[in-house]
Amino acid sequence: MKNVDSKSHVRGESVYLDDIPLINGTLFACVYDSPVAHGVLKSVEIEEAEKSEGVVRVITAKDLIGDNEIGNIFHDEPLFADEEVHFQGMPIALILAETEEQARIAAKKITVEIKPLEIVTDPRLAHAKNDLIVPPKHFKLGDSEAAFKASKYVFEGRADVNGQEHLYIETQGAYCVPTEQNGIKVYSSTQGPTAVQRCVSRVTGVPMHLIEVDVQRLGGGFGGKEDQANAWAAMCAVGTQLTKRPVKYALHRIEDMRMTGKRHPYSADYKIGLDKDLKILAYEVVFYQNAGASADLSPPVLERTLFHCTNSYFIPNVTATAYSCRTNLPPNTAFRGFGGPQGMFV
Repeated sequence: MKNVDSKSHVRGESVYLDDIPLINGTLFACVYDSPVAHGVLKSVEIEEAEKSEGVVRVITAKDLIGDNEIGNIFHDEPLFADEEVHFQGMPIALILAETEEQARIAAKKITVEIKPLEIVTDPRLAHAKNDLIVPPKHFKLGDSEAAFKASKYVFEGRADVNGQEHLYIETQGAYCVPTEQNGIKVYSSTQGPTAVQRCVSRVTGVPMHLIEVDVQRLGGGFGGKEDQANAWAAMCAVGTQLTKRPVKYALHRIEDMRMTGKRHPYSADYKIGLDKDLKILAYEVVFYQNAGASADLSPPVLERTLFHCTNSYFIPNVTATAYSCRTNLPPNTAFRGFGGPQGMFV
């Protein structure tokens, strides 16, 4: 198969989101995000930001025409924090200004009052509180209880697998342009154009057939731009809808790392039984998935963990249970392997 992009890549001619020529009148966006991981959002003071040089509009949840919701599998993820903040980095307001620098300066002038609530980052603690994204998932093969009784050797332990940052070279971002009949054209760095289209439609209230999503190419994704690209496209689309002007937002690296989800961290308890010849007879495992603050793609990732929990071995007797635990971290998401590596590691 011929790589049609190789020549333009090495020449620096390939066009990514940040290379798209800007239309005259384009506004630049910047998010003001929660400085704390969990709390009740008592007030948001945007007056000073609105007076800041170059600022055209400051948008919060109350300004949305459509639904304040970007969750895909489950509707449990607001675009902007409204009543509570659920993780440090959760968007609270969007600043639109004539230049990127002006938007970032204005964002620093926003102040919030947040009543602190308990912060949970350990999935085992979330499980103890029964704070789960979905009911537990199970995989069972044979009779592990009887097989352990017949095992010569039995080992038990705990395994912990940390998260992982996608670190795609091109950060998250979007560029939205108003079109005829109140439509919106969305340039998005996404692995799921239809997911972006559906999300933008829900948040703006604009029918899907009036939303065009253009994805020229991605500067890396690895799963991190399946669902997580939706938020930035929705924010820019809302800005375009309310101002009737093009809106662009390309996240800085630290913003991206602070506000987006990673590979899911897992904690697990395991028990394995072997016969006298060290052949594996039985295996039991309980997985505690750290889903973060909302579902995102955690349920199918959890199921994939169960599919791969015996690694490359055939084990005749298996009992596996997996819990998707809600914590106060950015919603974790797809990453290459999609839950398989965490299951295989244990």
